[in-house]
Amino acid sequence: MEIDEGAPDHTTISRTRRLIDVETHQRVFTWVLERLAKEDLLVGKTIGIDATTLEANAAMRSIVRRDTGASYDEFLKGLAKASGIKTPTREALARLDRRRKKKASNDDWTSPSDPDAKITRMKDARTHLAHKAEHAVDVPFQGGDRGFESLQGRHAKTFEAVSGRRHRP
Repeated sequence: MEIDEGAPDHTTISRTRRLIDVETHQRVFTWVLERLAKEDLLVGKTIGIDATTLEANAAMRSIVRRDTGASYDEFLKGLAKASGIKTPTREALARLDRRRKKKASNDDWTSPSDPDAKITRMKDARTHLAHKAEHAVDVPFQGGDRGFESLQGRHAKTFEAVSGRRHRP
């Protein structure tokens, strides 16, 4: 990945982090900090990290199958016909949909109007299309980490070793 390329989304990073051991995670973190230091992108004493989920400007009812391009309604009608219901009513489709286990997977569905939006469970437990916005901020002054998760522990020592600056939370 080049310095000007976009970062992977939150889910990819979280899943990857859980699958690797602490030592490998530390080496990757060190490599990232070395790249940032080499490009003179580290200037402060604290790195603040924040993330939020932003609802996308796309409706769940507009999602389509990645493999066939069928809408959710068309997909349900196909399932109904396959289970023996020749002319399914809206109530029959709703009943069929409620019985299904995994209804909406980002692997199977996409939004034609916003392909970057992901099917996401929001904090209020509703499911919407959304984006995960994450930011790491190099805070150039002490005490600038209020409201952020401050760089701590092993990562602070790595920051100091790579940047040549002392980390002061």
